[in-house]
Amino acid sequence: MISIEEAISKILSQVPKSEIEVLSLKESLGRVLAQDISADRDYPPFPRSTMDGYAIRSDRYESGKIYHCKKEIFAGMESVLDPGEEIVKIMTGAAVPAGLDAVIKIEESEEVSKNSSETHVRLNSKKVFPYLNIALQGEDLKRGDLVLKTGMKILMPEISLLASLGIDRVSVSSLPKVTIISTGNEVIPIDAKPSPVQIRDSNSYSLLAMLRKYEIIPEAVLLVPDEESKITQALEQGLNSDILLLSGGVSMGSMDLVPPLLKRLGVEEIFHKVHLKPGKPIWFGRKGKTAVFGLPGNPFSVQVCARIFLDPYLRSYLGLSSLPAQRYSFFGMRKKKNSLPEYFPVCFETNELTGIEAKSFNGSGDIRAGLSSDGIALHPADRSEINDGDVLDFLPW
Repeated sequence: MISIEEAISKILSQVPKSEIEVLSLKESLGRVLAQDISADRDYPPFPRSTMDGYAIRSDRYESGKIYHCKKEIFAGMESVLDPGEEIVKIMTGAAVPAGLDAVIKIEESEEVSKNSSETHVRLNSKKVFPYLNIALQGEDLKRGDLVLKTGMKILMPEISLLASLGIDRVSVSSLPKVTIISTGNEVIPIDAKPSPVQIRDSNSYSLLAMLRKYEIIPEAVLLVPDEESKITQALEQGLNSDILLLSGGVSMGSMDLVPPLLKRLGVEEIFHKVHLKPGKPIWFGRKGKTAVFGLPGNPFSVQVCARIFLDPYLRSYLGLSSLPAQRYSFFGMRKKKNSLPEYFPVCFETNELTGIEAKSFNGSGDIRAGLSSDGIALHPADRSEINDGDVLDFLPW
């Protein structure tokens, strides 16, 4: 039996390099960028007014002076000053004409009179200096600056930025082909009526939820009884995928058929069993391009193992950086009787500081275990008891 850290290391050593595909910008939300992106020009590309107001020359400004304004400039307009012109009315986002270097906001102005050709306006700002209320050309980005790096997840801000850069085709990491198999004579589809000794399949849906975090939709979701021929047939189908996810059948019972059947099909066992609760029986192996995760059958065990072991594999496959555990103070007291590192569901709680609080549940088979929790915290192996104020590792869902 190996440690959690050793298991994760072995899993990550098996991650292949993802292929790359090109999508339209509209299709790229949630995907992982597979190219570096640089600025195509300066941003802002011109000195831009950040206020509605009046653009002037700061070195000639006099508070209380009445100015004669003949022009009004809107965003998208180009304008050149006439000889002797020292003021223009300007809207937010408009280009400030060359020769003017400050904008007095509209609230600090007063129209004295107006006719068909000009407005007489008094400016009352007390403090004026060069580039007041002006975003300078290139102050955000210079042409050629690296803007987005390979391995970033494309969310709304990235979509907006890529559109601003004029990029409508984006290189992203290809998604893995995934098959999910749930095993067990007692497990039935969720739309079937269970007998008193049957349960509905929830594990497939837990794994579907994990995959959807990364925009992955499995090629197949299979539910098979504990029969060698049917499990073998499902495994043969799943081994054509990049990732095969199994739940149930990996422990030591007489009906735990998955490990020997995987071996018979030529799948190399990389490890079986991890020093961990819940999820100790987890199995991991590989055949050719296919990584195989054999997860325990209890619902909370599947959720914990998916978060601890599958999530890092998916992130690495897609080119995302790893996410280290967060650290939070624990509120309350918790005991355990075993010598295993133990993950348990927690919720955020705020007293004077924000910390985590244990959520009560009845073991890994409790279908409510993770309900309304914010993630899982680690009760260290060498601590029979954790107390108020202890700092624990925390993994958000």
